Amino acid sequence: MTLSALRKELLGKIDQVDARIIVRLATGLDEIHQITESGMEISKEMYDKAESLLRMRLEGIPMAYITGEKEFFGHTFHVNPSVLIPRPDTETLVETAIKLARNFREPRILDLCTGSGAVGTSIAYALSRDVAISDLSENALKIAAENYLRITGKQPDARLGNLLAPWKGSVFDIIATNPPYLTDKWYEETEISVKKEPEMAFLGGGDDGLAIIREIIASSPDFLSPNGVLAIECDYRQIEICGSLLKINGFSDIHIVKDLGDKERVIYGRRLPE
Repeated sequence: MTLSALRKELLGKIDQVDARIIVRLATGLDEIHQITESGMEISKEMYDKAESLLRMRLEGIPMAYITGEKEFFGHTFHVNPSVLIPRPDTETLVETAIKLARNFREPRILDLCTGSGAVGTSIAYALSRDVAISDLSENALKIAAENYLRITGKQPDARLGNLLAPWKGSVFDIIATNPPYLTDKWYEETEISVKKEPEMAFLGGGDDGLAIIREIIASSPDFLSPNGVLAIECDYRQIEICGSLLKINGFSDIHIVKDLGDKERVIYGRRLPE
């Protein structure tokens, strides 16, 4: 079988982007050489590998898990089924944290519910500053620490535990978090590929999906400096409630930031000095 015949066979089952990636993984040829070497005869080993990768994709395995990597904020992050795959919408949280950090001389920053470490690592690289990271999942925290070290060249202060519990006695100027926030209903409506990712990274608890966010908002004042900021990613349908929760828990100067799709994605508030 020629390379062009393999591509044609794949395109009958998956989209063009996925087909190119599978051909690259199976043959080692980049996109340019896939075109210039289209008449090349592929080996049985190459074909078998392509077929194996195709089966995985058709079973709903996300392409990021198949390749083991995902681009985010200009960096390549290693990912596996232990971590949520970074989404472009979450870059809004990174951009917001970077902007807020400029209001502090030497900002102390925490990436809470770090997952792959994409948020904290991206902030740390952009600001050339250390960013603390934590997660409830030991496997996720390991991936996050590896990504942080590889991209920033530094070992992170990475702590394992539930939400802010690992940071008792610590104070931050900015806490940025992309916590689980989907309702059970919203989660059930997602595509099969989403359900291949860790469920605990999606389900926020409670009828409105905000149980975890409620806990973060209620406990974060004890971990923020005077005028410290809590920035949260959530669903646009939850923004209004999150704003009310911030006010109830003593936050002011509350702002909402829209993502590239023009949907309200991030909300942040400043802790009122006592």
